[in-house]
Amino acid sequence: MKHIFNFLTLLAFSLLVFSACSDDNDNSTVDVSKFVTQMEGVRDEMVQLRDNVQYGDKKDMYPQESKYILDDAVIQIEKTIRYFKNGTETDPTQNKTDEAIAAANKAIADFKATQRTEDLPPEFKDAELYVNGKNGGYIDFGYSPDYSNFGESGKQAFTVELWFKLKYTEGFGSIVSCFNEDGETQTRKGWVINNFDNSRVRMTIGLENWGLMEPGVNFGTTGEWAHFAAVIDENGINGESAVIKVYLNGELKDQATAQAGKNYLSNYLETSMVAFGQPAGVGGMTDAWRLSGYIKDFHIWKSAKTEEEVRKIMDKEIIVTGSESDLVCGWKFTSTVENNEDIKDLTGKYSAKLVGEYQWITVD
Repeated sequence: MKHIFNFLTLLAFSLLVFSACSDDNDNSTVDVSKFVTQMEGVRDEMVQLRDNVQYGDKKDMYPQESKYILDDAVIQIEKTIRYFKNGTETDPTQNKTDEAIAAANKAIADFKATQRTEDLPPEFKDAELYVNGKNGGYIDFGYSPDYSNFGESGKQAFTVELWFKLKYTEGFGSIVSCFNEDGETQTRKGWVINNFDNSRVRMTIGLENWGLMEPGVNFGTTGEWAHFAAVIDENGINGESAVIKVYLNGELKDQATAQAGKNYLSNYLETSMVAFGQPAGVGGMTDAWRLSGYIKDFHIWKSAKTEEEVRKIMDKEIIVTGSESDLVCGWKFTSTVENNEDIKDLTGKYSAKLVGEYQWITVD
Protein backbone atom coordinates (compact mmCIF):
# COMPACT_ATOMS: atom_id res chain seq x y z
CA MET A 1 0.00 0.00 0.00
CA LYS A 2 2.85 2.29 0.87
CA HIS A 3 4.42 1.62 -2.54
CA ILE A 4 1.14 2.43 -4.29
CA PHE A 5 0.88 5.71 -2.38
CA ASN A 6 4.47 6.65 -3.29
CA PHE A 7 3.77 5.79 -6.93
CA LEU A 8 0.62 7.94 -7.02
CA THR A 9 2.46 10.82 -5.37
CA LEU A 10 5.27 10.61 -7.93
CA LEU A 11 2.74 10.41 -10.78
CA ALA A 12 0.89 13.49 -9.52
CA PHE A 13 4.14 15.44 -9.21
CA SER A 14 5.18 14.43 -12.74
CA LEU A 15 1.82 15.54 -14.15
CA LEU A 16 2.17 18.85 -12.34
CA VAL A 17 5.65 19.44 -13.77
CA PHE A 18 4.49 18.44 -17.27
CA SER A 19 1.55 20.80 -17.00
CA ALA A 20 3.81 23.65 -15.89
CA CYS A 21 6.21 22.97 -18.76
CA SER A 22 3.32 22.92 -21.19
CA ASP A 23 2.14 26.25 -19.85
CA ASP A 24 5.66 27.67 -20.28
CA ASN A 25 5.76 26.46 -23.86
CA ASP A 26 2.38 28.02 -24.55
CA ASN A 27 3.54 31.34 -23.08
CA SER A 28 6.73 31.29 -25.15
CA THR A 29 4.83 30.96 -28.40
CA VAL A 30 4.61 34.43 -29.94
CA ASP A 31 1.38 35.37 -31.63
CA VAL A 32 2.70 36.98 -34.82
CA SER A 33 -0.79 37.69 -36.13
CA LYS A 34 -0.97 41.00 -34.26
CA PHE A 35 2.38 42.08 -35.75
CA VAL A 36 1.27 41.01 -39.22
CA THR A 37 -2.02 42.91 -38.85
CA GLN A 38 -0.15 46.11 -37.95
CA MET A 39 2.19 45.80 -40.94
CA GLU A 40 -0.59 44.87 -43.32
CA GLY A 41 -2.42 48.03 -42.27
CA VAL A 42 0.42 50.34 -43.30
CA ARG A 43 1.06 48.18 -46.39
CA ASP A 44 -2.55 48.69 -47.47
CA GLU A 45 -2.22 52.42 -46.79
CA MET A 46 0.78 52.63 -49.13
CA VAL A 47 -0.93 50.63 -51.86
CA GLN A 48 -4.06 52.78 -51.65
CA LEU A 49 -2.01 55.98 -51.77
CA ARG A 50 0.10 54.76 -54.69
CA ASP A 51 -2.85 53.54 -56.74
CA ASN A 52 -5.28 56.38 -56.11
CA VAL A 53 -3.29 59.60 -56.52
CA GLN A 54 -3.02 61.30 -59.89
CA TYR A 55 0.25 61.25 -61.78
CA GLY A 56 1.04 63.99 -64.26
CA ASP A 57 2.34 67.49 -64.85
CA LYS A 58 -0.35 69.50 -63.07
CA LYS A 59 -0.37 71.06 -59.60
CA ASP A 60 -1.13 68.53 -56.82
CA MET A 61 -0.26 65.61 -59.09
CA TYR A 62 2.80 63.41 -58.63
CA PRO A 63 5.70 62.72 -61.02
CA GLN A 64 5.38 59.24 -62.50
CA GLU A 65 8.77 58.21 -61.14
CA SER A 66 7.60 58.90 -57.57
CA LYS A 67 5.57 55.72 -57.76
CA TYR A 68 8.78 53.74 -57.34
CA ILE A 69 9.21 55.09 -53.80
CA LEU A 70 6.10 53.25 -52.66
CA ASP A 71 6.67 50.26 -54.95
CA ASP A 72 9.95 49.52 -53.18
CA ALA A 73 8.52 50.15 -49.71
CA VAL A 74 5.59 47.80 -50.37
CA ILE A 75 7.98 45.07 -51.50
CA GLN A 76 10.10 45.51 -48.37
CA ILE A 77 7.23 45.35 -45.86
CA GLU A 78 5.59 42.43 -47.70
CA LYS A 79 8.86 40.55 -47.38
CA THR A 80 8.89 41.22 -43.62
CA ILE A 81 5.27 40.08 -43.35
CA ARG A 82 6.10 36.89 -45.23
CA TYR A 83 9.09 36.18 -43.00
CA PHE A 84 6.96 36.66 -39.87
CA LYS A 85 4.31 34.31 -41.22
CA ASN A 86 6.52 31.47 -42.47
CA GLY A 87 8.99 31.50 -39.56
CA THR A 88 12.00 32.79 -41.48
CA GLU A 89 12.06 35.56 -38.88
CA THR A 90 12.88 33.45 -35.82
CA ASP A 91 12.55 36.29 -33.33
CA PRO A 92 9.46 38.32 -34.27
CA THR A 93 9.06 41.26 -31.91
CA GLN A 94 7.12 44.49 -31.57
CA ASN A 95 10.38 46.43 -32.02
CA LYS A 96 11.02 44.79 -35.40
CA THR A 97 7.43 45.44 -36.37
CA ASP A 98 7.78 49.09 -35.39
CA GLU A 99 10.98 49.38 -37.45
CA ALA A 100 9.23 48.02 -40.53
CA ILE A 101 6.30 50.39 -40.02
CA ALA A 102 8.66 53.35 -39.49
CA ALA A 103 10.41 52.60 -42.81
CA ALA A 104 7.02 52.44 -44.53
CA ASN A 105 5.92 55.73 -42.98
CA LYS A 106 9.15 57.37 -44.16
CA ALA A 107 8.43 56.16 -47.70
CA ILE A 108 4.93 57.65 -47.45
CA ALA A 109 6.41 60.98 -46.33
CA ASP A 110 9.06 60.91 -49.10
CA PHE A 111 6.36 60.16 -51.67
CA LYS A 112 4.10 62.98 -50.49
CA ALA A 113 7.04 65.41 -50.60
CA THR A 114 7.21 64.96 -54.38
CA GLN A 115 3.68 66.27 -54.97
CA ARG A 116 3.81 69.09 -57.50
CA THR A 117 3.24 72.56 -56.06
CA GLU A 118 2.60 74.10 -59.48
CA ASP A 119 1.79 73.08 -63.02
CA LEU A 120 4.69 71.90 -65.11
CA PRO A 121 4.58 74.21 -68.13
CA PRO A 122 3.45 72.39 -71.27
CA GLU A 123 6.61 73.38 -73.14
CA PHE A 124 8.70 71.34 -70.70
CA LYS A 125 9.52 68.01 -72.30
CA ASP A 126 11.64 65.05 -71.31
CA ALA A 127 15.05 65.72 -72.76
CA GLU A 128 18.77 65.02 -72.55
CA LEU A 129 21.16 67.93 -72.16
CA TYR A 130 24.12 67.88 -74.55
CA VAL A 131 26.97 70.32 -73.88
CA ASN A 132 29.59 70.84 -76.56
CA GLY A 133 32.54 71.62 -74.34
CA LYS A 134 34.99 71.22 -77.20
CA ASN A 135 33.28 74.14 -78.89
CA GLY A 136 33.10 76.39 -75.84
CA GLY A 137 29.95 75.14 -74.13
CA TYR A 138 29.78 74.48 -70.39
CA ILE A 139 27.47 74.53 -67.37
CA ASP A 140 28.19 77.22 -64.80
CA PHE A 141 26.85 76.25 -61.36
CA GLY A 142 28.08 79.45 -59.76
CA TYR A 143 30.20 79.63 -56.64
CA SER A 144 29.41 78.27 -53.21
CA PRO A 145 31.86 77.14 -50.52
CA ASP A 146 29.37 74.32 -49.85
CA TYR A 147 30.33 72.67 -53.15
CA SER A 148 33.79 71.74 -51.85
CA ASN A 149 33.97 72.43 -48.11
CA PHE A 150 32.42 69.79 -45.84
CA GLY A 151 33.57 70.70 -42.36
CA GLU A 152 36.73 70.58 -40.30
CA SER A 153 40.02 69.88 -42.07
CA GLY A 154 41.04 66.26 -41.72
CA LYS A 155 37.46 65.20 -40.89
CA GLN A 156 35.58 66.02 -44.07
CA ALA A 157 33.10 63.57 -45.57
CA PHE A 158 31.15 63.91 -48.81
CA THR A 159 29.83 62.10 -51.89
CA VAL A 160 29.61 63.28 -55.49
CA GLU A 161 27.58 61.18 -57.92
CA LEU A 162 26.05 61.66 -61.35
CA TRP A 163 25.12 60.08 -64.65
CA PHE A 164 27.20 61.11 -67.67
CA LYS A 165 27.48 60.19 -71.33
CA LEU A 166 30.52 61.25 -73.32
CA LYS A 167 30.21 62.30 -76.96
CA TYR A 168 33.82 61.36 -77.48
CA THR A 169 37.00 61.21 -75.42
CA GLU A 170 40.04 63.24 -76.29
CA GLY A 171 43.02 63.91 -74.08
CA PHE A 172 42.14 65.26 -70.64
CA GLY A 173 38.87 66.91 -69.70
CA SER A 174 36.59 67.79 -66.78
CA ILE A 175 33.16 66.27 -66.41
CA VAL A 176 32.42 68.33 -63.28
CA SER A 177 34.97 70.50 -61.48
CA CYS A 178 35.34 72.83 -58.54
CA PHE A 179 39.11 72.30 -58.62
CA ASN A 180 42.00 74.75 -58.80
CA GLU A 181 45.67 74.03 -59.28
CA ASP A 182 48.13 76.88 -58.79
CA GLY A 183 51.78 76.17 -59.51
CA GLU A 184 52.95 79.50 -58.11
CA THR A 185 51.45 78.92 -54.68
CA GLN A 186 51.90 75.14 -54.90
CA THR A 187 48.26 74.47 -53.98
CA ARG A 188 45.72 72.02 -55.32
CA LYS A 189 42.23 72.66 -54.00
CA GLY A 190 38.79 71.10 -54.38
CA TRP A 191 37.81 68.14 -56.55
CA VAL A 192 37.23 67.29 -60.21
CA ILE A 193 35.67 64.26 -61.92
CA ASN A 194 37.71 63.95 -65.09
CA ASN A 195 38.44 61.85 -68.13
CA PHE A 196 42.14 61.10 -68.39
CA ASP A 197 43.96 60.17 -71.59
CA ASN A 198 40.84 58.78 -73.33
CA SER A 199 40.89 55.73 -71.09
CA ARG A 200 40.14 56.48 -67.45
CA VAL A 201 37.53 58.34 -65.40
CA ARG A 202 38.86 59.59 -62.07
CA MET A 203 37.94 61.51 -58.98
CA THR A 204 40.84 63.89 -58.35
CA ILE A 205 40.96 65.70 -55.02
CA GLY A 206 43.47 68.33 -53.98
CA LEU A 207 45.49 67.75 -50.82
CA GLU A 208 47.58 69.93 -48.56
CA ASN A 209 51.26 70.31 -49.42
CA TRP A 210 50.72 70.08 -53.20
CA GLY A 211 49.22 66.62 -52.96
CA LEU A 212 46.72 64.74 -55.10
CA MET A 213 44.60 61.65 -54.73
CA GLU A 214 43.20 60.22 -58.00
CA PRO A 215 41.42 56.87 -57.76
CA GLY A 216 39.55 55.95 -60.93
CA VAL A 217 38.34 53.30 -63.32
CA ASN A 218 39.30 52.33 -66.84
CA PHE A 219 36.70 53.86 -69.14
CA GLY A 220 36.70 54.76 -72.83
CA THR A 221 33.03 54.32 -73.69
CA THR A 222 31.15 56.92 -75.72
CA GLY A 223 27.46 57.24 -76.46
CA GLU A 224 26.32 55.30 -73.38
CA TRP A 225 25.10 56.52 -70.00
CA ALA A 226 27.27 55.60 -67.01
CA HIS A 227 26.84 56.32 -63.31
CA PHE A 228 29.92 57.48 -61.41
CA ALA A 229 30.17 58.04 -57.66
CA ALA A 230 33.04 59.14 -55.44
CA VAL A 231 32.73 58.72 -51.67
CA ILE A 232 35.17 60.51 -49.37
CA ASP A 233 35.53 60.25 -45.59
CA GLU A 234 38.80 61.38 -44.05
CA ASN A 235 37.98 59.46 -40.86
CA GLY A 236 37.91 56.24 -42.88
CA ILE A 237 34.90 54.97 -44.83
CA ASN A 238 32.81 52.76 -42.55
CA GLY A 239 35.77 52.46 -40.20
CA GLU A 240 38.07 51.16 -42.95
CA SER A 241 41.51 52.48 -43.88
CA ALA A 242 40.20 53.70 -47.24
CA VAL A 243 39.34 57.42 -47.26
CA ILE A 244 38.06 57.56 -50.84
CA LYS A 245 36.19 55.03 -52.98
CA VAL A 246 34.95 55.29 -56.54
CA TYR A 247 32.08 53.36 -58.10
CA LEU A 248 31.07 52.85 -61.72
CA ASN A 249 27.48 51.72 -62.31
CA GLY A 250 27.17 50.81 -58.64
CA GLU A 251 30.31 48.66 -58.47
CA LEU A 252 33.36 49.53 -56.38
CA LYS A 253 36.27 50.00 -58.77
CA ASP A 254 39.07 51.71 -56.86
CA GLN A 255 39.97 53.18 -53.49
CA ALA A 256 42.79 55.02 -51.77
CA THR A 257 44.11 55.50 -48.25
CA ALA A 258 45.18 58.70 -46.54
CA GLN A 259 48.52 60.34 -47.22
CA ALA A 260 50.45 61.42 -44.12
CA GLY A 261 50.30 65.17 -43.55
CA LYS A 262 48.05 65.73 -46.58
CA ASN A 263 44.41 66.32 -45.74
CA TYR A 264 41.83 67.19 -48.37
CA LEU A 265 42.01 70.90 -49.19
CA SER A 266 38.72 72.52 -50.18
CA ASN A 267 38.71 75.21 -52.84
CA TYR A 268 38.66 78.44 -50.88
CA LEU A 269 38.79 80.58 -54.02
CA GLU A 270 35.49 82.03 -55.23
CA THR A 271 35.56 79.80 -58.30
CA SER A 272 32.43 78.59 -60.06
CA MET A 273 31.76 74.88 -60.22
CA VAL A 274 31.67 73.92 -63.90
CA ALA A 275 30.66 70.93 -66.04
CA PHE A 276 32.48 70.11 -69.31
CA GLY A 277 35.07 72.82 -68.76
CA GLN A 278 37.52 74.20 -66.22
CA PRO A 279 37.66 77.62 -64.55
CA ALA A 280 40.90 79.55 -64.86
CA GLY A 281 41.52 80.67 -61.31
CA VAL A 282 38.92 83.12 -60.01
CA GLY A 283 37.77 84.38 -63.40
CA GLY A 284 37.39 83.07 -66.92
CA MET A 285 37.70 79.62 -68.43
CA THR A 286 40.69 77.71 -69.73
CA ASP A 287 40.80 76.38 -73.28
CA ALA A 288 42.03 73.07 -71.89
CA TRP A 289 40.22 70.40 -69.87
CA ARG A 290 37.26 70.49 -72.27
CA LEU A 291 34.82 67.65 -72.87
CA SER A 292 31.58 67.24 -74.82
CA GLY A 293 28.79 65.11 -73.45
CA TYR A 294 25.64 64.74 -71.40
CA ILE A 295 24.88 64.94 -67.69
CA LYS A 296 21.86 64.15 -65.50
CA ASP A 297 20.90 63.43 -61.88
CA PHE A 298 23.97 65.18 -60.48
CA HIS A 299 24.15 65.36 -56.66
CA ILE A 300 26.60 66.47 -53.99
CA TRP A 301 26.07 65.08 -50.48
CA LYS A 302 27.70 66.18 -47.24
CA SER A 303 27.96 62.59 -46.06
CA ALA A 304 29.84 59.47 -47.13
CA LYS A 305 27.23 57.27 -48.81
CA THR A 306 27.38 53.51 -48.39
CA GLU A 307 27.70 51.20 -51.37
CA GLU A 308 24.06 50.21 -50.93
CA GLU A 309 22.96 53.86 -50.90
CA VAL A 310 24.98 54.57 -54.05
CA ARG A 311 23.21 51.72 -55.83
CA LYS A 312 19.76 52.71 -54.61
CA ILE A 313 20.22 56.33 -55.71
CA MET A 314 21.54 55.12 -59.07
CA ASP A 315 18.58 52.75 -59.53
CA LYS A 316 16.10 55.36 -58.25
CA GLU A 317 15.06 53.12 -55.40
CA ILE A 318 15.88 56.28 -53.46
CA ILE A 319 14.23 59.26 -55.13
CA VAL A 320 16.15 62.48 -54.48
CA THR A 321 13.62 65.22 -53.74
CA GLY A 322 15.73 68.10 -52.43
CA SER A 323 14.45 67.79 -48.86
CA GLU A 324 17.22 65.43 -47.70
CA SER A 325 19.19 66.82 -44.75
CA ASP A 326 22.56 65.81 -46.20
CA LEU A 327 21.93 66.94 -49.80
CA VAL A 328 24.07 69.97 -50.67
CA CYS A 329 22.70 70.43 -54.18
CA GLY A 330 21.29 68.48 -57.08
CA TRP A 331 20.20 69.01 -60.66
CA LYS A 332 18.14 66.58 -62.77
CA PHE A 333 18.78 67.93 -66.31
CA THR A 334 16.14 65.48 -67.56
CA SER A 335 13.67 67.95 -69.09
CA THR A 336 13.70 71.29 -70.84
CA VAL A 337 13.60 74.33 -68.58
CA GLU A 338 11.97 77.74 -68.55
CA ASN A 339 15.21 79.68 -68.39
CA ASN A 340 18.54 78.19 -69.49
CA GLU A 341 20.38 80.85 -67.51
CA ASP A 342 18.57 80.19 -64.24
CA ILE A 343 18.11 76.47 -63.64
CA LYS A 344 17.22 76.00 -59.99
CA ASP A 345 18.58 72.98 -58.17
CA LEU A 346 16.41 70.54 -56.21
CA THR A 347 16.98 72.40 -52.92
CA GLY A 348 16.07 75.77 -54.42
CA LYS A 349 19.28 77.29 -53.03
CA TYR A 350 21.46 77.25 -56.12
CA SER A 351 21.18 78.07 -59.80
CA ALA A 352 23.01 76.85 -62.89
CA LYS A 353 23.25 78.44 -66.30
CA LEU A 354 24.11 77.03 -69.70
CA VAL A 355 26.85 78.85 -71.57
CA GLY A 356 28.04 78.59 -75.16
CA GLU A 357 27.04 75.66 -77.34
CA TYR A 358 24.50 73.22 -75.92
CA GLN A 359 21.30 71.47 -77.00
CA TRP A 360 18.25 69.94 -75.33
CA ILE A 361 17.52 66.72 -77.20
CA THR A 362 13.92 65.67 -76.55
CA VAL A 363 13.21 62.08 -75.63
CA ASP A 364 10.07 60.35 -76.91
